[in-house]
Amino acid sequence: MSTHVLIVLLLAASASASAESFKSWAARASREEREKNDAAALSSYSNALSSWKESDGRAARARVFCARGALREKTGDEAEAIRDYTECLAADKKNAKVFHKRGRLRMKSGDTALAIDDFYQAVKVDLRFAQAYADRGSAYETQGERVFAREDHQRACELGIKTSCAEAKSLAGSKGKAARTREAPPEPPPAPSYADSSPAYHPRFNDCLNALDRCSRSGKAFGACVNAAPACETKVVKGCCPAACLSTFVKSLNRGRSEAAAYRDIFTPGAECSAPPKEEDDD
Repeated sequence: MSTHVLIVLLLAASASASAESFKSWAARASREEREKNDAAALSSYSNALSSWKESDGRAARARVFCARGALREKTGDEAEAIRDYTECLAADKKNAKVFHKRGRLRMKSGDTALAIDDFYQAVKVDLRFAQAYADRGSAYETQGERVFAREDHQRACELGIKTSCAEAKSLAGSKGKAARTREAPPEPPPAPSYADSSPAYHPRFNDCLNALDRCSRSGKAFGACVNAAPACETKVVKGCCPAACLSTFVKSLNRGRSEAAAYRDIFTPGAECSAPPKEEDDD
């Protein structure tokens, strides 16, 4: 076969491949994966994504990213799997299973704070996602947040994860950074402005913490719970929070911290922002 003929055949093959549509590449990849031809499937998924057009739909593109991510995870390419899952979730924010998968990979790579965020997103989408609670409990435990860990393992136990029942039992009564009502430090005296506006109730930081914890355990985002909390300086009701803590949380997010990390650091017994403002000394 002459060199000229070979070049023509190669160009024809290349043109034929490029002419295939996103849908046909995706279908081929799915078939190859069923046939356990992982290398070919990975290539076909990549070709599908290269062929994608806006008219193919963002949801379909997200599904292919998810599928390629799962295949990459299966073959041990975990860093690329995380990237694919991230692309998938950018378009499919309700995919609890993929949040959980990405969280487990992040946990494995040592990104515990980001893993906790992913597990949180998973249970936000699916309040009965037992394994996500169990994995979040394990993540909290690695950070020394034993009370948060116990609560998550208890929830996972209630949803049927037997190993979490034992974990919750072993963590019962433990003390950690996330302890709330048990043996919390003495409450600071309320700021005068609090008492002046409502003598019937004196704001307590523990009430703020308890209200936020109830909100987050219901499945709402940490940020949503904090944003919904009234500032005690403007609305004196049970569960209000010091304005200093609320603003510190927002500033922490603006500096790039995750909601979970900022929440754990700021809304904890004895937090500096929970103390009443110091009064200036008279001259």
